[in-house]
Amino acid sequence: MGAGVIPFAVSDGKVYFLFQLAFSGRKAGYLIDFGGGIGPGEDYRTAATREFVEETETMYFSEDISQARRTVDAVEKQIPIVAELFENTLSARPDWWCRRMPGDPLRPKRWKTFFIEFPHRDIGPLNREWESDNSGRFKKRRELVWVSASELLAIYAHNLPRLWKRVRQLEHAPEIVDAIRRDKETCP
Repeated sequence: MGAGVIPFAVSDGKVYFLFQLAFSGRKAGYLIDFGGGIGPGEDYRTAATREFVEETETMYFSEDISQARRTVDAVEKQIPIVAELFENTLSARPDWWCRRMPGDPLRPKRWKTFFIEFPHRDIGPLNREWESDNSGRFKKRRELVWVSASELLAIYAHNLPRLWKRVRQLEHAPEIVDAIRRDKETCP
């Protein structure tokens, strides 16, 4: 069982979706959501919320990213911020989430990925923090990437291998991306 989130934001009238890139391991080179396993006492939303905060090393909502660290206290402090974004988005659009395709019908994947509206943030400084870390402050190096709705739809239509497998396997993801684009974009 697991859960993830693909944040989106509106900037200059266009919708952008936030992904991460890994530099090593089996996920290297793919556009990856923010997600992982469900811990004890967690539901899908709680797990996805925690995973976002952990995988961004608490930098996304940190006032001083040079001091951001992935500690239990820092994660716990930011979880309510992200949980409120989940509540705001899903109370208005409860259908903006996807299951993973079942794969093996005898052992279906129990996974939900949510599409949640976040405030837009310049991710350049966060990426520079990861890149310049020589002290081991972060668990692993990542890079955040904003992908426009039209680019993401093109990837789903023509370049699925660019997406990490659990993002590729999301049922009806292109329809949700398109619904978000139509709902949120103000530029032609």
